Amino acid sequence: MSDVNPQRGRTRRGNYHEKRLQPPRRDQVRQRRAGTRHILNESLLKMIVSNLQPLAITAGHNFLGFVKALNPTVQIPTKAEIRSELLTVYKEKEEELRRSLASADDIVLTCELWSSRPEDPYLTVGCHFVDRIGKRKSYMLKPTSLFGDKSPANIKKQLSGVMEAWGVKEKVHSVVRAGMPQMKNIKVEWTDMPCFADTLDEVFKDLKRNDELFNVLRKCQNIVRFFKNDSEAEEKLREIQRQLGMRQDELVMYSGDQWFAWLHMLQRLLQQYRAMVMVLDEGGKTDLILNEEDKEKLKNVISALEPLKEATSKMKSGFETISVMLPLLTTLMEKLDKEKRKSNDVAQLLLSKCRKEFGDVNNHQLAPSTFLDPRYKNRLTDKNKRQAKDKILKELTAGRNCSPAQSSKFKDMLERYMSYEPSSEDSNPLAWWRYNGTDHFGELSQLALKKLGVVSTAVPLERAFSGAGDQFCNQRSSIEPENLNMILFLNSNWSTES
Repeated sequence: MSDVNPQRGRTRRGNYHEKRLQPPRRDQVRQRRAGTRHILNESLLKMIVSNLQPLAITAGHNFLGFVKALNPTVQIPTKAEIRSELLTVYKEKEEELRRSLASADDIVLTCELWSSRPEDPYLTVGCHFVDRIGKRKSYMLKPTSLFGDKSPANIKKQLSGVMEAWGVKEKVHSVVRAGMPQMKNIKVEWTDMPCFADTLDEVFKDLKRNDELFNVLRKCQNIVRFFKNDSEAEEKLREIQRQLGMRQDELVMYSGDQWFAWLHMLQRLLQQYRAMVMVLDEGGKTDLILNEEDKEKLKNVISALEPLKEATSKMKSGFETISVMLPLLTTLMEKLDKEKRKSNDVAQLLLSKCRKEFGDVNNHQLAPSTFLDPRYKNRLTDKNKRQAKDKILKELTAGRNCSPAQSSKFKDMLERYMSYEPSSEDSNPLAWWRYNGTDHFGELSQLALKKLGVVSTAVPLERAFSGAGDQFCNQRSSIEPENLNMILFLNSNWSTES
């Protein structure tokens, strides 16, 4: 066939090669440049969102200089271009979230009170629901300004406004709050619940008000501050540690109210204190040296706070269901009571304050939630089991004209659930109720998903129990008010991985 018409074949090949060798048309070049420009804009926006930076960073002299040093041909997007990209992505993700919320049955809100400046308080509102396969979905809705008014009435008004704006008011049944003690006894249309992490910090803050304890903690702060601010003293400390074969971990300085950060600082101080004393004594800083009573108090503080760390370390990342709180609190109280019996006066004080804030773990309001968690249902005391069954039965029959036979049916269902084999501690109780629970226990499944959908903290656990929380708050405060909502929204709801 090729011999019959060789010219045609050559023509085809010739045309093919000519097409390949032709330079791209102008419209193709423009499309490629536009695509590259879009990728650059989106990458820069992801960096800004993930690090909570103000948009003004794009005009920063040092930032521009750094990028030019990497690639002199790159044209950095202007602040206006990045804001346009921000608006586009925000609207896209907002619409996606609205569709997700429309399909949700029961919604829990979390709200955190914070300030970029004392006169400018904000309320950050998040939402949580269980999807069709038993997975918790958590999103940030919006930070809303309180316009200087932190009164319960205004907080309630702003929360209701957020619910209405997102079309979820009829679906919200619980709100978990942090940083708002003024809301404790205010009548609201939803179940009000304090943030577990925030309550622990408040307990520790109250503990610090003890004059004797406060003086020791302040003295420990001053010791760390001295070594942090005196490079010569710190070098001497490292030299002595090398001579003694001691670890040379970096000292931790903290001055806030998070108990977790305080424990970290005090543990590092005690670990290096033997070498510190030598430096302080040699440098004539004897006023910073702890006396025997101070050292005993320091050890007692660490021993009292370590059970908190041990208990909270069992919580996962993100948001943990409220049902884990009662088993956790029970373990915590038992360990503090054990420390108290060792004559640890700090543990005794901490235990007393925990009991006051969290209530009686043997007859607790969270018993129904723990009862409905297939991992922990058998860990409840008899009193907790009885009151959990009574409350759950009331909720199952509420609004119904139940006959004795129907009530008996619900009671039998609860007994069957209790006799069902517990699931492993690593399992997902929400998925268990979506599958096993729905098949075996019918209407109880819907109530269980509603109760277990309530989260234990108003902020993700990695922020609640680490220094990341302070860093997040500092970065958040630097964002321009006009961009705050969009950047915080995308920081939580947009995957910023490259």
